[in-house]
Amino acid sequence: MLRVDLPILETMKPFKILKIFLAGSLSISTTDLIKPSHAAEEFNNLTCVIGLKTEQICNIAIHKRAMVIKFPTGRTNIVKLHKIGKWGYANQSKLKGFIFTWVKHRHVFGISYKNIDGDVEQMAVAFNDSQYVQPFKFFLEEVGPMAD
Repeated sequence: MLRVDLPILETMKPFKILKIFLAGSLSISTTDLIKPSHAAEEFNNLTCVIGLKTEQICNIAIHKRAMVIKFPTGRTNIVKLHKIGKWGYANQSKLKGFIFTWVKHRHVFGISYKNIDGDVEQMAVAFNDSQYVQPFKFFLEEVGPMAD
């Protein structure tokens, strides 16, 4: 029979070995219990108009219950899902070019919501990338169907 000498195990008491084993197995098992946090979906370089102000480039993060709109000036607007009254969607298409023509799509979402003071504000979000349409629709359909 082959015997391997492990000097560390001989100097440690059996109770210490058990404590280390239990602590390690407990830390591994608790990592399975922690639910992963769902990060917000980020949409960059959109065109936003809030109120009747000029359009500005903005970045929008859609969370589970809110939409955070960040402007390059440092201003941030938060639109909570339960504060949205009505919303609409339009797909505008334009023919571009003279000799070589192509279609340029512009997706526009119109949102009516109550601001922090309780006043109703209008917002328009426009973008060219069609992959942004579904996440915006899923977020806004939590409020209800699209208004006519």
